[in-house]
Amino acid sequence: MTGLKNCTVSVFGLGLLGGSLAWKLSRDGAAKSVAGWSRNPETVRRAHEMGIIGRPCATAEECASLGNVLVLAVPIRSMEETGLRIRPAAGSGVRAVFDLASTKTEVGRKLAPLWGSRYAGFHPMAGKERGGLENADPDLFDGAVCAVVPFENTGEEALSLAEELAEALGGRPLRTGAEEHDAAAACISHFPVLVAASLALLAGEEMEDHPLVPLLAAGGFRDTTRVAGGLPELGADMASTNGEQIRRLAGKYRAILDALLAASPEELEALLARAARCREAVLAGKGTLSRKRG
Repeated sequence: MTGLKNCTVSVFGLGLLGGSLAWKLSRDGAAKSVAGWSRNPETVRRAHEMGIIGRPCATAEECASLGNVLVLAVPIRSMEETGLRIRPAAGSGVRAVFDLASTKTEVGRKLAPLWGSRYAGFHPMAGKERGGLENADPDLFDGAVCAVVPFENTGEEALSLAEELAEALGGRPLRTGAEEHDAAAACISHFPVLVAASLALLAGEEMEDHPLVPLLAAGGFRDTTRVAGGLPELGADMASTNGEQIRRLAGKYRAILDALLAASPEELEALLARAARCREAVLAGKGTLSRKRG
């Protein structure tokens, strides 16, 4: 048996990411079959009716017994529990186990001992403000970088299947270590959630004394606070499992903000111009991977 095309992919958790992944594989015939399980039986039923999964499962154990590739798309707080639950039911035909968590160091510390050489972290950099199967989209991962994260005992077959999965989703695989992944993700994803939340909380307090705040809120407020509208449990899980990196960034952020506030008008103009260049450089860097691979 070689390649994703000959594998049954079992997806645990049929929310935004799990549902989108299963739907893409099912729609494109990228896997032999796609099985799915969710804590909510109604979600499983709807996913089957919509053609998102071909093999609906009543239990996580059933789903594990069917799969050659197991994809854990449950919340971060449920990763270890789900892994422990399905491990006894997983057959000898399991070739790879991936988690879709947005943090890797702590999650991997818990999952790697369970699965050994078959386990790797897998994080597609894509999402929406709203979660749930109702927001799933088979094209969600088109063009997305998919971090493939090996651990000490991860085997080459698991990594190869992870990279094949990334390409089947329409994404671009990128191998990286867990700590490096978490440091980068904290900067461009996890810490910004807390910054956006702090701005939203500040506006909530200010509008009590200044009624014009909601009346004047427009694109700037909407854009800078967009990620504050996401699932609260997702943000809490990211912060609790990547707290060290987030606190590191918070210290640097305070120093930068203090420098902006203390700057003269001329100095501030130069700093803001530099900020614009930094933003452009970060966004332009997204294309670097595709150029290197092309």
